[in-house]
Amino acid sequence: MDRINTWLFIVGNGPYTHGLASDPAIDATLAAGAFGQTASVLFVDDGRQYLDQGISPPAEHTDLRKLLKSLPLYDIDHIYVTSNSPAANIDFGNLPVTHLETTAVASLLNDSTHVVTFT
Repeated sequence: MDRINTWLFIVGNGPYTHGLASDPAIDATLAAGAFGQTASVLFVDDGRQYLDQGISPPAEHTDLRKLLKSLPLYDIDHIYVTSNSPAANIDFGNLPVTHLETTAVASLLNDSTHVVTFT
């Protein structure tokens, strides 16, 4: 039996650091969902700052908080963050974020047919 194609997007760099008006990691994740792919996103290391309510976008950037809230609208219901160290303000309201121990990440990687990393 063929394995269902699943995409895992790993975001390890902080938001608003790439000098572009939009965010490649979030854009790719939304595109996968928009084209009917089964996609998940994992925020690790500095990437966990995407979920930090205290970070505001620079004037020339898209407000990623709005885009992240739309992930479930693109059928991206599996949003993960590593919990290897505490981070302030990691609370995104109704966004269904699952905290993973770093030991569980290997299983998530193994279950994905495609892994795209943004670091």
